Amino acid sequence: MRPRYRALHPDERPECLQLWTQVFTPGTDYFVRYFDDPLWKPEYTRVCEADGRLVAAVQIVRRAVRLNGHRVWMAGIANVATLPDYRGHGFASQLMRDAHEVIDSEDFLFGLLFTGIHDFYARLGWETFNLPLPVSVPQPMPLGADWRFRAAEPEDLPFVRRWHAHTYANHPFTVIRDESYWQVWLRWGDERWRRSFYIAECAGEPLGYFAIETHSHRAEDGAQRVKAISLTEWGADTLEPTLVEAIIAFTNMMALQAGAEHVRWFVSLPDVERWLRPRLTSLHFTPQRHPMVRVGHPERLWAAFEQLSGAPTPAEIETLSAAQALRLLFGLYSPLDMAEISDALKKRFPPRPALFLPADSF
Repeated sequence: MRPRYRALHPDERPECLQLWTQVFTPGTDYFVRYFDDPLWKPEYTRVCEADGRLVAAVQIVRRAVRLNGHRVWMAGIANVATLPDYRGHGFASQLMRDAHEVIDSEDFLFGLLFTGIHDFYARLGWETFNLPLPVSVPQPMPLGADWRFRAAEPEDLPFVRRWHAHTYANHPFTVIRDESYWQVWLRWGDERWRRSFYIAECAGEPLGYFAIETHSHRAEDGAQRVKAISLTEWGADTLEPTLVEAIIAFTNMMALQAGAEHVRWFVSLPDVERWLRPRLTSLHFTPQRHPMVRVGHPERLWAAFEQLSGAPTPAEIETLSAAQALRLLFGLYSPLDMAEISDALKKRFPPRPALFLPADSF
């Protein structure tokens, strides 16, 4: 068994899909998006060939991310998979190093992945990227009779695209979604994928949208129970207080009806203080420990800081870890967060309404 590491041949896509579906729970319908992506190219699917077959694979996803009026490129790592009979030989580790070479040869500012095995990726140069997640206990809230919430339909996409782009235009770290992104990655034309999106209407007028996900777990008695309800995004031409209150009330109502233990709110820290804290009595934060980041070319980070501030990069920034520097660059921290960062740096690069939306995971 002599492994060979290389880019995927386009005619091998069915075999690669079979590999992923054999290792992971989702079916082919989930993984085909990676090849339907207009930005995909064979070099982004790294595979290990052994015994005349594909035995391991790693996927690179190219994403455009907002940074205060600028666009930067992020490399997402997904679908790190090895067939059961071929594990323990270091194939995934070598494929990750192979992916690093591809990423570092292009114009990516940073890499991002989501995992539950941090030690494995830490050995390969990735750093934990702790993100605070607002959480509350479901509570009853009044909901005006004029409000109606319905499942989004295919013809709602122009409105939802506009609302999303308008709401997140000034939110660093969010992914820029064009129409192909909505169709390929979010599968807007497929009801099974679209069903988490809702349209908020008042007196028959559509005023905004939001998305909700349900997280279940198996209880000790073997029954499937709802552990949490997540508000994963929202948008409107203007997030008026009455609209926000209605969305918050509806999300709590769904959580109470489902018997959920918690409600998770994927909103930026400034929006937490503006919209959630005054309305949710049990609000608290829990860390999202799944994300990890890697920067292959630190000088690109320093250049991004200079572009952001219009001044030379402070020498202190170059002493930070990649995770610390990225959080500072995107303003992805609270005023009390990141004690290791000086007050001078925090003043020069203050917190901003940055966040990463679950629908943009890979």
